[in-house]
Amino acid sequence: MIHKDFIQLNRFVAVVTLGLSFLIYLLTMADTVPYWDSGEFIATSFILGVPHPPGSPLYLIIGRIFSMIPFNPDIAFRINLISPVVSSLAVMYLYLGSVKLISNYRGKIQTQIDALITFGGALVGSLTFAFTDSHWFNAVEAEVYGFSTFFTAIVVWLILHWAERANEKGNERYILIIAYMIGLATGVHLLNLLALPFVALIIYFKKYKFSFKGFLITTLITGLVYLIINVGIINGTPKLVNAIGLSMTILLALAIVGAMVYTVSIKKIQYALALTSVVFILIGYSSYAMIFIRSGQSPAIN
Repeated sequence: MIHKDFIQLNRFVAVVTLGLSFLIYLLTMADTVPYWDSGEFIATSFILGVPHPPGSPLYLIIGRIFSMIPFNPDIAFRINLISPVVSSLAVMYLYLGSVKLISNYRGKIQTQIDALITFGGALVGSLTFAFTDSHWFNAVEAEVYGFSTFFTAIVVWLILHWAERANEKGNERYILIIAYMIGLATGVHLLNLLALPFVALIIYFKKYKFSFKGFLITTLITGLVYLIINVGIINGTPKLVNAIGLSMTILLALAIVGAMVYTVSIKKIQYALALTSVVFILIGYSSYAMIFIRSGQSPAIN
């Protein structure tokens, strides 16, 4: 937690982290089409085509929007700019998450020394990450990894933010936002699923006293959630449509929504939270409809 006298300073340092990393990324960004997958993502974003599996539809939609912003005559430059934007946002959320972790370890930030240690440590850590080879390389060209890192960073920050408010009324909304972010992230890259164990363990250690049995149950539930998302939703939905048809799949989705509404109405909080999270993941995942719609239009890259 942060004393009210240092909240504005924390926000200022976060903006400095964002601005500095974005400036460096912008200055070192590729001016036009780089090698490897970047050219494919630039071309498919511009024409809303279908790249290599799984398709990264959300990235293509954002790329198409960036391609229409007339700030540079080179389309590749416009789409490349996505990576500096989202990668610098990832660095900022890494800073904010680090502040929460350090303050949880050291205690509430109440003095200038506390602020210097916490904000300074988080700043050094986040900027060190910002200019590591892997992240910097992905931050200067049209690639999905910087975007995926942004989603991972915001999920980590959200669950740490939830942990500070876990006993407050309405804390469940942060879990639902996380579910939606994970659903959206599948439209960029599946790396975001790696954040699930972190989220699960934060919830476990915040809500329950540690025991080997409890830890094992949490691990098994986390594995089950991963299977539901990856096997059931991401891979299973297209197979389900092929097996029973689009109409029946829509009816099944409506049944899940109906079950969600029912559990909310009878105030079964845990069931309602689980079903609502599934619905939010499905809403985020729905960007994949774009792949099937555009593929049916036979774009030049399909």
